[in-house]
Amino acid sequence: MFKVLTKGCEPTRGSKYSACIDLYASEDVTIGAGETKLVGLGVAIDCDMTRKQYFRSLPPEINCFPTAEQNELYEEFKRSNYLQLMLRSSLAKKGLIIANGVGVIDLDYKDEIKIAIHNPTKIKYEFANDTGGAVECDDVYSIKKGDKIGQIMLMEHKSYMFGIESKHIRNGGFGSTGTR
Repeated sequence: MFKVLTKGCEPTRGSKYSACIDLYASEDVTIGAGETKLVGLGVAIDCDMTRKQYFRSLPPEINCFPTAEQNELYEEFKRSNYLQLMLRSSLAKKGLIIANGVGVIDLDYKDEIKIAIHNPTKIKYEFANDTGGAVECDDVYSIKKGDKIGQIMLMEHKSYMFGIESKHIRNGGFGSTGTR
């Protein structure tokens, strides 16, 4: 389902019962107190691979050369599924949060998947023993290329229940469906 864009960022699965796939930082990033940064994950959705995996999941009697009906089933799969991106709990334990609460990756998103990480810590004041004065200190968190930082899972949705259709074809990257 994923095309690896950055060597060393191949998705992994922690165990045979893991619900999510682990994703890795494709770059070094420092997130200061109160800052939000987009961190690349070195992968993109591989539509051709997703299509092949979908057809392989069909029963053998259906899994043959794609027919018009099978193509429509695949389009329905894309319309009713998305990838949900989450921050690893080990980063949350350190105080970092995913900036918008949850990452939603539509299956027609073709660019590198990125995660928006926010460091909500405030500036601290530490008192130096030798001077007795206050010193400003940012709580910063450094992410290194290759660090395991995200988890992603395939989720089903029923947004067609809203009765709102779109013929819009995505032509941009991160956040592009919210622009006009």
